[in-house]
Amino acid sequence: MLSYVTRQDRPAGSALLRWYVVLGCSLMAAILLVPALRLWLYILVACLVLAGLILGIRRHRPVWARPWWLLVGAVGMSMVASLGWAVTITEDELPPYPSIGDLFYCASMGLLTASVYWWVRPGRYRGGLLDAAIALTGGGAVVWVAVAEPLLFGGRFEGAHLAGYLLYVTNDLLILALTVRVVVVTRVRTVAYRMMVGAATVWVVTDTAFYAALFREQGEAAAWIQVGWLSAYLMIGAAALHPSMSRSTGSMPRNAALLTRSRLVAYVVLIVLIAGLDAVRAVAAAPPGHGGRMIVVLCLGCITSVLLIGRLAQLGAALDERAHVDALTGLGNRTVLQNELNRHQPHDRVLMMLDLNGFRDINAAFGHKAGDAVLVESGHRLRASAPSDATVVRLDADAFAVLTRGDDDLLHRLAGRLLPALAEPYPVPGLTSRRVEASVGAVIIPAGESGTTALRDAELALEEARTQGDGLAVFDSGAYAQWRANRDLITELQHAIGTDELSMHYQPIVELATGRIVAAEALLRWFRPDGAPVSPGRFIPLAEQSGDILVIGEWVLGRVCSDLAGLWSGYRLPVTVNVSAHQLRDTGFAARLLDRLRDVGLPGEALIVEITETVLMTTVTDAATTIGQLQQLREHGVRIAIDDFGTGYSSLAYLRELPVDILKMDGSFTSEQIEAGGPREIAFVRTIVDLGRSLDLCTLAEAVETEGQAQRLRELGCHLAQGYHFARPAPVTRLHELLAAQRATSAEAAV
Repeated sequence: MLSYVTRQDRPAGSALLRWYVVLGCSLMAAILLVPALRLWLYILVACLVLAGLILGIRRHRPVWARPWWLLVGAVGMSMVASLGWAVTITEDELPPYPSIGDLFYCASMGLLTASVYWWVRPGRYRGGLLDAAIALTGGGAVVWVAVAEPLLFGGRFEGAHLAGYLLYVTNDLLILALTVRVVVVTRVRTVAYRMMVGAATVWVVTDTAFYAALFREQGEAAAWIQVGWLSAYLMIGAAALHPSMSRSTGSMPRNAALLTRSRLVAYVVLIVLIAGLDAVRAVAAAPPGHGGRMIVVLCLGCITSVLLIGRLAQLGAALDERAHVDALTGLGNRTVLQNELNRHQPHDRVLMMLDLNGFRDINAAFGHKAGDAVLVESGHRLRASAPSDATVVRLDADAFAVLTRGDDDLLHRLAGRLLPALAEPYPVPGLTSRRVEASVGAVIIPAGESGTTALRDAELALEEARTQGDGLAVFDSGAYAQWRANRDLITELQHAIGTDELSMHYQPIVELATGRIVAAEALLRWFRPDGAPVSPGRFIPLAEQSGDILVIGEWVLGRVCSDLAGLWSGYRLPVTVNVSAHQLRDTGFAARLLDRLRDVGLPGEALIVEITETVLMTTVTDAATTIGQLQQLREHGVRIAIDDFGTGYSSLAYLRELPVDILKMDGSFTSEQIEAGGPREIAFVRTIVDLGRSLDLCTLAEAVETEGQAQRLRELGCHLAQGYHFARPAPVTRLHELLAAQRATSAEAAV
């Protein structure tokens, strides 16, 4: 699992790195000031670097640790080599050659070269080879003139000495070429990465300068050359101790960086430099027989030019592929992923879609520059945590995807790496101590099948992960079937609006003390063309989610006001109607509703607006708008009822905020147990009734099914009730019949 430095680790890690730098600089100064102890002090430097490497690996746990352990071996071998030279040094301060120290130093150089090679984890990508070859031939031309020619023809070295130095020079050229490959292939630009590239560059330049001076008999090692070697060593240890080392190795992007302007300028300068070397060699007076030596530089220059032409041709192909690269993160884009998904593979595959929760808040609070930095860092972390052969892409905004070979077991293990990696604090001002959680939707693509629908399935799973807040959700075909059914139902509902399929039914509300109908609740009903009903509990929540509740709500208010005109003029009967939170967030809602009432000649007291407690469970701005709309309605006589009272988590707080006239008790409180005298149920109902009485509010009980329940509610002092015991919801004509019968009964009783 990819590990990053935690907030608690960071202060200790920073202090450790500072102490390392201080101690390293002190040893460097001692080497320059006390030449007699140079070899022993070199051993101390190697010990310090070795300790820094091991401690950094143990502390930061890089996802791709092989190059770091190879560096441990390289520094360890170098330390043994220095120890061997220190033990075998002669009276003239020169160790014998070849010696055991030279053997270990050769091994050290080989391990160092291997570390640079393994810096980028192997995979299908083979980019950077042309750039490495250009660096090898171009650098080879410079090294030939400055080092190799004096070494081969200077007559100072021969035999084992000559072979050893040739080996060292060749190894330096390999390190140069491989370092160029690392720079070209990887788009990681962490502090540790920069220090390692700097260490390799300083090492090669210092070695070349040392050999040029040595082979021209200009002294062994000037002070600045000592500083160069020591700086390269110390940078290696500092890179290992820096927290960014954990994600600095192993990066294998599927899309190489294009040839940048700075790199093109470097190549042109290299060609000009080689041409200048040829010109100097041609003009300078050279002893007879030196013409062949100039041909080497000329040939290397020609090869470099040919390779550069090949690199420019490769650039043309790369430009053609730019359409497949995300410009910000360097990852592939949706087209790359879709191409991979369309392929049939003989093994199971896992597609994971990820997005960063609250990313819009980051852009709003810290700016888009910070948001872009988070996206780039997220891409690095995903690329480092995913398998080397995985396809990692940025889809859009803060959405990423990872496609790799694997099954359900790998899916959960990979999610266990990706989610913690993305959740670690980001090295962005303002976000260094803030966690950015992610959600993951995943789907398994069976062997032999294409993934043409995988993106859709993963997106549905991602939506489920966001809703549930569990971090990871795996696509479920049953859930998809339900989603399809919901989508089809919404389509049908949109078609039903404005047709005879939707209608209003009304359920009487009675006064418990007298049994008289004193109001009615308007209830929306949907009957398909074949007469089959659709439950409001099924389509109303879907309309809320899709936003169609706004259109439906306007239709309902229009129909209710039309029906209410006859009910009010004939019987002075008010009607309650449910209004959604979406409607109340519209600043013009109250004004439109009051206009409707005026158009049909109705006063405000003819209507009762029912809301739920959840209307305030939103932003502060929306809550203020909601309360303002309700206040405006109430000022014009419209009464307000809270539906399903007692089921919210902070009902008392809402009572203080909302302008309320009626508490509508949830039907769960009027169950059969209240009829049987269940103490808990009775206690709840009594509490609500007493609360309403103390606040001078009317209480209304829903779902009253039996006379026993009605009687118990009367005893507890509840004012109003509705339910099947009194009447079922029915068209407005049935309500007129009930009201007419009630009037007739009252008239007979009066006589």
